[in-house]
Amino acid sequence: MLDRAREFLRSIQGLEPGRAREALGELRERYPEAVFRLLWQREEYDGSLHYDLLIKESEHGTVSLSWCPDRALPWPLRGVHRASELLLLRVNGVDMQIPDAIAQLDFLWDEARLTDRLVTACLLQEELYESPIAFSEAELQEAVDAFRRARGLVTAQVTREWMELHSLSVRDLEELVAGEAAVARLRDRVTAGQVESYFAEHRGEFDRVRVARLVYSDQTHARRAAEQVLDGADFYAVAEREFLTGRASGDLFGDLPADELGQGEKGVVEAGDVLGPIPLGDEFAVLKVLSVETAALDDRTRQRVGRVLFDEWIAERRKSAKIEWFWGNTARTDSL
Repeated sequence: MLDRAREFLRSIQGLEPGRAREALGELRERYPEAVFRLLWQREEYDGSLHYDLLIKESEHGTVSLSWCPDRALPWPLRGVHRASELLLLRVNGVDMQIPDAIAQLDFLWDEARLTDRLVTACLLQEELYESPIAFSEAELQEAVDAFRRARGLVTAQVTREWMELHSLSVRDLEELVAGEAAVARLRDRVTAGQVESYFAEHRGEFDRVRVARLVYSDQTHARRAAEQVLDGADFYAVAEREFLTGRASGDLFGDLPADELGQGEKGVVEAGDVLGPIPLGDEFAVLKVLSVETAALDDRTRQRVGRVLFDEWIAERRKSAKIEWFWGNTARTDSL
C-alpha cells in the first residue's frame, strides 16, 4: 500500500487540489479498509502546492506520507511569511493588521451562531475528506448556473463584477460552488430513507402559519406592544402606530414554520392567537395568527425535514469531536 501511496503522491505533483482529490479515488477503491485523507498547502513564496497523505488503517494510528520533488521549494523556506501577510485590510491608506482585526472581532465569541458555523464547517470538511463527493463537469456547470441565478448574476458582466467585488477567480468560484453542492449532496446521503418517518412523527412541527407581525430590534418595545394587544387593543391599530413611530419594521404579513412559534394557550397555535415577543434571529416579533396550514410532504417540506435531520446528525458528530480554539478567551471557547 505504501508503495502505491508514494507513487500516487508523485503522480499528483502539479495538479490542483480538486483534480488531486479525484485521483485519490483509485487508492480508495483498491484499499477500502483504509481511510485516506489528502492535505495540501499552497506556498505564498512561489504559489507551489505541497501534498501530504494521511492513511488510517486501524484505530491504533495514522501514517503520514509526503513526497517532495528535487527542484521543489526547499524545506527551510516552507512556511516563510511575507510581512504583508499580516495585512488584512486597507481603507483610504489606513492599514488594519490581522491581530488588530481579531481584537475588534473579539465580541463575536459571545455569538454562538458564528462559532457553531465554524465548527460545523470543520465537521463537514472532515466527512467530505473521508467520503468525497465528485461532480462531473456538467453537474458542476449546472451548480454554477444555479448559484448565479440565486444571486441575480444573470449576465457574464454582472458575474465578473460580483467576482471582482468578492476577490474571486473562476477557480475560486468553482471551488466555492462545488463545496456548497457537496454539502447539499451529503445532506441527501445522510438523510436518505429517514424523511418520511420523521415527518410522520413530527408532522405538526412543519405546519405553516400565516401571521401579521410587528418586528422589533428592541425586546422591550416588542413586549410593550404585545401587552397592549393582549389587554384588548386592536392589533392593526397598534401596528399602525408602531410603524409610524419607526419602532416596528419589516413586512406586516408573512408565514413562518409552526415549530418556530412555540405554543398558544391551548397547547397549539390557532387562528386569532397573539404571540410574542418571539426571537427571530437578532430581532423580536409580536404575531397575530391568521391561519394555520397543515403540512404536506411536498418538496419544500422535504427540504425542511432534511435540514432538521442533518442538523441532528451534525449535533451527534459534534458531541464526540475534539475541538480546539487557537484564538479567543479560553474560558469562553472551551464550552463551545
